[in-house]
Amino acid sequence: MSRRLALLLAVSASVTASAAEVTVPPEERSTLSLSLHQDGPALIRDRRPAFLEKGLSSLILDGIPRTIRPGSATIEGHGLTVTERWIDPGALSAERQLAAHLGRTVSVIWDGNGPAQAAKVLATEGTPLFEADGKVVAGRPSRIVYDGLAPGLGPRPALRAQVEAEAAGRRELELSYAADGLAWSSQANGELKGDQLSLTIWADLSNASGADFTDATLHLVAGRPQTGGGAPKMMARAMAEAAPLPSREAVGPYHVYTLPRPVTLRDGESRQVPLLPPAQVRVSRELVLESQGANAFLSRSLDARPQHPVLRLGFANTARAGLGKPIPAGPIRVTMRGPGGDPVLLGEDMLPVLPEGAEARLTLGQAFDLTARRVQTDYQKVSAEVTETAWEIRLANGGERPEAVTIRETFRSDWLMLEESAPHAKESASQVRWLVQVPAKGEAVLRYRVRMK
Repeated sequence: MSRRLALLLAVSASVTASAAEVTVPPEERSTLSLSLHQDGPALIRDRRPAFLEKGLSSLILDGIPRTIRPGSATIEGHGLTVTERWIDPGALSAERQLAAHLGRTVSVIWDGNGPAQAAKVLATEGTPLFEADGKVVAGRPSRIVYDGLAPGLGPRPALRAQVEAEAAGRRELELSYAADGLAWSSQANGELKGDQLSLTIWADLSNASGADFTDATLHLVAGRPQTGGGAPKMMARAMAEAAPLPSREAVGPYHVYTLPRPVTLRDGESRQVPLLPPAQVRVSRELVLESQGANAFLSRSLDARPQHPVLRLGFANTARAGLGKPIPAGPIRVTMRGPGGDPVLLGEDMLPVLPEGAEARLTLGQAFDLTARRVQTDYQKVSAEVTETAWEIRLANGGERPEAVTIRETFRSDWLMLEESAPHAKESASQVRWLVQVPAKGEAVLRYRVRMK
């Protein structure tokens, strides 16, 4: 036991002894709301009724998370002044109990079945020292019997405060604070049926804060606020004073989803709740052979390893396409029905933040039956700054149906297409694409020659 810990316990005990102690457990909450962020601390608003005498009282509000950010905590109540507050970690142990009885008399049993003896605690650091029957004894008794827990000790974390009430009476105490370990994420699932994606989006709620939250109103904030300094405290106050939120509302630059029913979220628990109603979304399907990069055109290349085009789905977040609602960022899993109606995973990707009207592109996985080989058929150094290179891209389709493959290439900023076996489309100043039809059980070849400076 360190001297510092013993001093803190002694100070806590003296503060508690100088004022009436009032414990308000979490079971007496009248209101509890959590504002969970996808990235950042949660904001908790906790109201508990309490009867306080006029003058000084020592408040104990237990059942708070061990991950609380102490500087963010506020306690408010009508006619109430907070003169001091601190966090009790609630690390109840025999060591802390003994240290809190420094200078006091306890009952010790030296042998397992021996009689109890009154002894004064003289020291607790290292080997304890006791004074018993006029002698000083160093050693650890078999058991120490106390009349009760020392003032200031508790079995679970608590926010403690010295408060002064203008008058005696029952009042509502409002506790607000920020805490880590509480978060939510968006989890989307889609089943592909032709050109329709059956989309469901759920919110995954997680609690690793060290405390239980029972029947809490949950606000899920979509967006990534900057945190640090006094921001959590100010946001907590702003949300506490706002009018009741509907199921979704824009708050500043963010969107806030309020769950329709209270939720119980216990420590170590993860729960999933629906975030948006199911939707049938019209999607476009694309097989893409991505660019090999602009640097591949600056030198001779001997690499002709096979590649596989990737499957991409695209959709617009519009009412016409079946959506038209802001969608938070998060992972998405896409499946389709296989033999016997069992689901087969097509792939997973991350949905970006999708405001209404935005477009999404999902990369799901490689096409099994399609193989591509890029071969550099010519390379010439025209001058110190100009190169000319020719390429052949051979696509083979081992599947039972024809496929359309989009081939993309990225050039340097100053380029000129000299020859090509199919016309290209220009996507940007440095990127072009070709759409190549590949027959079932057959091949297709794209050839082109480009000059770059």
